[in-house]
Amino acid sequence: MLNIVAVSGSLRNSSTNTTLLDAAIHLAPPDLSIKRTDLIGQLPLFNPDLDVGEIEVVQRWTALMRESNALILSTPEYARGYPGALKNALDWLVQGDAFVEKPFMFFVASERAHASHTTLAVVISTMSGVHISDADVTIPLLGTDNAVSDIVQNDLFSSRIKNALALFSEQIRSKSWQS
Repeated sequence: MLNIVAVSGSLRNSSTNTTLLDAAIHLAPPDLSIKRTDLIGQLPLFNPDLDVGEIEVVQRWTALMRESNALILSTPEYARGYPGALKNALDWLVQGDAFVEKPFMFFVASERAHASHTTLAVVISTMSGVHISDADVTIPLLGTDNAVSDIVQNDLFSSRIKNALALFSEQIRSKSWQS
């Protein structure tokens, strides 16, 4: 069983990015355990002078990343970048080993969101994350009111999500980036 953490870069309640991740959770094969976390909105601003051992939410965030096999991200693009809350969450992982060689992929909810994902891939790769870019998938949800059930019941969307998850799982298990 692969344990995968799903993180939405959006803190909005009605985020298409969060909805897309929730659909992926419903469509995941039985050998993948995908859990979405909302911890990024609870983290204090990163400050390397703070003692991580005294900040319970940072400890939970770090442990979640350390215990996972991989990360799925879905984030909006704001002004050609990704949200500050997501950057802050990643900054908390820089000072430890919780993210070393962690595979990651993107679930993209907008066909226009390219700059943020390019930048985010560079940041996470710099942190020694491994981008499994062949598994990235775009499901055009921008401007829609699709619920999780709408995405799951849409043959095209559900097929693309399942295929992306299967490829991601295959790449993680083979550790092809270590060859």
